[in-house]
Amino acid sequence: MTRLLDYELATGYAVRDEVLVGKLPLRVDILLIRREAGQLSEASRRDLSVLVPLLNRFTLIEFKGPTDTLEPGDLAQLAGCAFLWHSQQAERVPQADLSLIVLAPRVNEGVRDELSCLGWEISEHEAGVHCITGGPFTMWLIETDVLAELGQPVFSLVSRVFLKEHGRIIEQLTRTGHGMLLCYTLQQIEQFRSLGEEFVMQHADTEYMGELEEELQTAVLEAIPVERRLRGLPAEKRLRGLPAEERLRGLSPEEVLRRFTPEQVAGGLSDEQAARLRELLERRQRS
Repeated sequence: MTRLLDYELATGYAVRDEVLVGKLPLRVDILLIRREAGQLSEASRRDLSVLVPLLNRFTLIEFKGPTDTLEPGDLAQLAGCAFLWHSQQAERVPQADLSLIVLAPRVNEGVRDELSCLGWEISEHEAGVHCITGGPFTMWLIETDVLAELGQPVFSLVSRVFLKEHGRIIEQLTRTGHGMLLCYTLQQIEQFRSLGEEFVMQHADTEYMGELEEELQTAVLEAIPVERRLRGLPAEKRLRGLPAEERLRGLSPEEVLRRFTPEQVAGGLSDEQAARLRELLERRQRS
């Protein structure tokens, strides 16, 4: 998720992952720092149309992956991390400049029980986006599964829906013009796999990675115009795999024969064809 956000937000925000929030070994998944200069592209604003309006000058984000769930204590811990991070800053950061966001597959009873215990309230701001009030900072909870079903491209790629129906999500993103986002995701998967089998096997999310990588490669290739795919390829590679009739399509018999010497033509004839050719040549000489 960190890499995807960095890919989309790089022109307007600095994205750090696993940010230390104090001298203790406590950290949250992502810290977004709004830059003073730089604007997001219209494409990035569309891709993150739900998230961008929620970003503050400083935003701490806790990400629960598609195989993870929210548990009691998660929200309180994030608020505690925010206080620790705030206390370590050289400049004084006004409370209004810091927001907290939790990305998770779904709101569940564990979260609702924790909020009730803390005296905080949760209300739906829009489909898949919930505002949590009563805490020390502005806090949002985003349901990645809901946004995936609504067609939000970045959240689709980090949802449970993608784990279960990645073929459908890939087809949907290809159809809606998000080929470059799929290409970037494919690059990240290939880099992840290059870290070694032992590292990859420690992550449950990678059980289906081979199949996913193949589907992404197909989608990325199909999204690239044929002319660009063939650009720079030698003729023999362009024609590889085509049956003979496809290779010769559009060429007249005379154009085909001009590319061969008489010896090559004769060598490819059957006895019956050779006899027929001799008959035709003799007839031509007599006439």
